[in-house]
Amino acid sequence: MNVIFEAYLCEPPSSVHCFRDVTLYTACFIKKNVLLECRRNEKDSYYKWLKAYGAYDFIDDIISTNKEKGYRVGRRKANLKLERITEHNLGYIINNLNILNQ
Repeated sequence: MNVIFEAYLCEPPSSVHCFRDVTLYTACFIKKNVLLECRRNEKDSYYKWLKAYGAYDFIDDIISTNKEKGYRVGRRKANLKLERITEHNLGYIINNLNILNQ
């Protein structure tokens, strides 16, 4: 199963470090594929941004909008709706992702 994050969640006002923590947890402990979803013309920008901050380690692929099926995290049409990922909601996000382990 894929866990698909909308790309805006890795940029401010989200914490890129908390975003990395969530992708690490998803990949290593929940053992799901981590995909980042954005518009086709934004793929290179997000790749460079994540590599520069060391946050690309646990992302399996950057995909175009609505190309894959899976558990979605983001603002629109998401299973887990979020505006940002910060230290204030990190526990909430991880608790919600744990349902994928069952």
